[in-house]
Amino acid sequence: MNIFNIGSMELIWVLVIALIILGPNKLVKFSKELSGILKKSKKWIYELQNSFDVNYQPEQKDKNDVD
Repeated sequence: MNIFNIGSMELIWVLVIALIILGPNKLVKFSKELSGILKKSKKWIYELQNSFDVNYQPEQKDKNDVD
């Protein structure tokens, strides 16, 4: 497993340290808030991408137009 160049052992250490610092109750609350932020940012990026797709369409010349 190699997420963001972090191996599985490093990820486990980060989670253990977060558990020690935050405690079990705050860690759950923090995880829920973080997932909400990620969902909102993912939705915002998706909407931004769609607005670019809709607004940026190359101009098409009519076949009858003569330059």
